[in-house]
Amino acid sequence: MRRYGIKLVKLVGVAALSLALSACGSTTTTSSTSTFTTVDEYHPISAGAPYNPYNPNGNTWLGYDQWQLAWFTNSVTNPDSFIPGLAASWTTNAAGTTVSVTLQPNAKWSNGQPVTAEDVKASFALAFTQGNAQAFDLGSITVLNSHQVQFSQLPGDHYNLFLHQLLQQTMVPASEFAPILPKNIWSIINTAQYAGTNSTKLSQAKAAADQLTAIGKRVTAYAPPRSKDLSAGPFVLKSLNPGEAILEKNPDFYAAKNVHVQEVEMRNYTGNQQIWNYLESGQLDYGPYTSMPTNILDQILKTKGNQKVVTPSVVGAALAFNENIYPYSMTKVRQALAYVIDRSQVQKVAEPVSGIPAKYQTGMIDTATKEWMSPSQLSQLNTYPTDLGKATQLLTSAGFKKVNGQWRMPNGKPWTITIYAVNGFSDWIAAAKVISSELTNFGIPASPSIVSSYSQEIQNQDDGQYAVSFYLDALGPIPQNAFSRIYGKADGYDLVGTNLVHYPPSAHGKGNFIDLPTEIPTASGQMITPGVLTQELTQMSSASQERPIVAQLGEVTDQNVPVITLWDYTNVQFISTSRFKNFPVHQTGLMDNPAGVWMSQGYVTSK
Repeated sequence: MRRYGIKLVKLVGVAALSLALSACGSTTTTSSTSTFTTVDEYHPISAGAPYNPYNPNGNTWLGYDQWQLAWFTNSVTNPDSFIPGLAASWTTNAAGTTVSVTLQPNAKWSNGQPVTAEDVKASFALAFTQGNAQAFDLGSITVLNSHQVQFSQLPGDHYNLFLHQLLQQTMVPASEFAPILPKNIWSIINTAQYAGTNSTKLSQAKAAADQLTAIGKRVTAYAPPRSKDLSAGPFVLKSLNPGEAILEKNPDFYAAKNVHVQEVEMRNYTGNQQIWNYLESGQLDYGPYTSMPTNILDQILKTKGNQKVVTPSVVGAALAFNENIYPYSMTKVRQALAYVIDRSQVQKVAEPVSGIPAKYQTGMIDTATKEWMSPSQLSQLNTYPTDLGKATQLLTSAGFKKVNGQWRMPNGKPWTITIYAVNGFSDWIAAAKVISSELTNFGIPASPSIVSSYSQEIQNQDDGQYAVSFYLDALGPIPQNAFSRIYGKADGYDLVGTNLVHYPPSAHGKGNFIDLPTEIPTASGQMITPGVLTQELTQMSSASQERPIVAQLGEVTDQNVPVITLWDYTNVQFISTSRFKNFPVHQTGLMDNPAGVWMSQGYVTSK
């Protein structure tokens, strides 16, 4: 699997993943010493798609001509650790409910016009039409002056990732995008935010929310004229064809003096193998994480100048179970499967270069589990080592019987499993084959089935079509984001205004495909509601307040196994020192961002 771009948002909107693959045109030649060549990890080129960051297939390039207020450093313990972007600085009040942002004093668009507070305000209005601003409880925006903006949470709310999500919003020029919006956009937004009990106002809020959705569709479909490709980042789009996009240095960028690269060539690709070919032939100056077998890694590193850079990752690969489909509602079944699957063997075959077998089944990556849970709490977890005897015991106690070497379910029917993986995700496909073999050998005939695209898999999961399917889990680095992958939308929880609601699997389009019981007992017998506790994490003001809830959620996830985390990803990236030098290889928080962000900080120079 490629590491697709992940925007972490509140509770249920945890993974805004831009994943469409499109056909590639002609292959270009090796770049010159003045052109930095790479591929965009967030999406390939979509020939014909608009130059619009709100379009899921839009031809804009995050970290190059698409610029944010700030850039996250991927800190596991500090969600407010950022590198300045268009925001030069920011302050918060003691409660964290109000943020004041000061823009870079020399920030300009690529047409020479200054970036102003009005651009910021328009960008957040657009964010409301995409459902983004609602996700972190943004209530109001006040323009203090041309370069200062104040953001406030909804009255009475205390979402502890308010600053974290706010700073990661993309900024666009009001002159280009504001005309798409109606004159009364803020009135519509304010009406849609109502979450009280007045039935008339609730009806008006729903109508306003529907209006925002309709406006949002117009926004995503909008195609700016090519002549108006306005960037506030270090680069601006120069030309594009089906095989490549060429971006040139933006002389109006506020830190243009730091940028030593004159041109970036963004190659198109159709899958992992094409990126491997680029790397093996020395055509990329930077290659982001791409799933690959060991022999491919060896070939890439044989190419003169190529080096790998390993940084921590904050995501795992898992099998998810639909508990609305028999027999996966049975905890003993999920536990038994965890004992059958040899995670070390699966990782060794599927993700040998950039994976670590998951030791814990807490819903978090192992690094975060060890950071947030005490040694005593860790010792109480079941790490589910491969043990066919325990698996047999669990299934037998649940009423399963083995007949002629194959397991039959308590209802007497044969038990078979189809494991859904995604076309182009070579690691998931390889893992599905290994797991199918292990299950078949244990007496459960299993086989992989390949879904055409990731977006199709997500849609089919949401519609409850799969009993067992691959799933990205443990999204961090913040625990509430990791747990919301299980106890958020996938388990039927969503926010309507500021109210947490729970939808059954029968509610079409609401996404409940895991379908855990709403209440689950801890080892001590205390009944907890994981979906509610996950939401409560968003209101905690300190790690000390979060730890008891994190421990409870980690414990019940380990006991109930709603997903089996197979491996944690490591972020293996590639650089080539053939044409450029001064890469930020020892700056982990910076290295995890797009290369254009490094360049804005003065890194990457021609040799």
